[in-house]
Amino acid sequence: MRGKIRYALYDASKSIEENAATMGCSVAAVRKFVRMKGIDRKYDVTFVRWKRIHDYCKENPEATNAEKKAALGYSINTIKKYENLSEEQIYKSKRDTWKVSDFDIRNRNAIKSISNNQNEILGWILHLYNEDRTFEADLTASLLVFYKTIPTPKHLYDKYPQLPQVKDLKEVDALPDGSFSSIVYDLPFILSNNSSSVIKERFTNFFSVEEMFTANDEMLERSYRLLQTDGLLVVKTMDTSINGKQYWVSDYVLRNAQDMGLELIDKFILTSSYRLISKTKVQHLARKYHSYFFVFRKR
Repeated sequence: MRGKIRYALYDASKSIEENAATMGCSVAAVRKFVRMKGIDRKYDVTFVRWKRIHDYCKENPEATNAEKKAALGYSINTIKKYENLSEEQIYKSKRDTWKVSDFDIRNRNAIKSISNNQNEILGWILHLYNEDRTFEADLTASLLVFYKTIPTPKHLYDKYPQLPQVKDLKEVDALPDGSFSSIVYDLPFILSNNSSSVIKERFTNFFSVEEMFTANDEMLERSYRLLQTDGLLVVKTMDTSINGKQYWVSDYVLRNAQDMGLELIDKFILTSSYRLISKTKVQHLARKYHSYFFVFRKR
């Protein structure tokens, strides 16, 4: 019996056959994976060939055509053709913009504005804007789910502490202004007056629209006060709806933050392939399968 296919091991720089061996599946399964994911295999193969030729020629500027052919395994005509093409020309002539390049085109390890992994996004934010240091304070620490791959902050608070190392949020209000150089928080996104909601069994929720917006106001004001000048504030937020009405919480947070004097320096989108939802017979609004990480500086 064949084991589980390891889709995460797909590598655009390898042939279909090599990927099948690595992923533990048939060639047909790899081809299906490429087709279903909308991967621009044709462009990726072309890009690999172009990069191999250019890298070799750059490292071996004195190599003869015969030596290039022997080292790369391509015909001399192919080598000459790709030597005379720029990366931009390859992109324009071969790229299918309706598909996705597995390389993220130019840089496989590029920091992107979108991910389905919040720990990846948090790591990117800390790398770009906090010199790879973790946050100094988390005001909604909960069960520390943010810290699977990044160090846990020294100062942890929550309105309803669930772990011994997490302090009551009331304590933070006694601290002086400018106590922290970096802060992160993630308020609940669920708005529900249904006491038997399946979602509420896993997430804290707000019971009214007023409570939700008040909590967002208070946390933003608290963070602004506690943050040092040029300090970093990261806010995870999400739009929500109840009884068929949409509430654009992300827009509200962004507008209030900027009015307060916080500068938005970056924005990341966290996507999800699934979401717990309450049972419903008729859908009236698009389900929310994404949330935001706003990155602010206090100027």
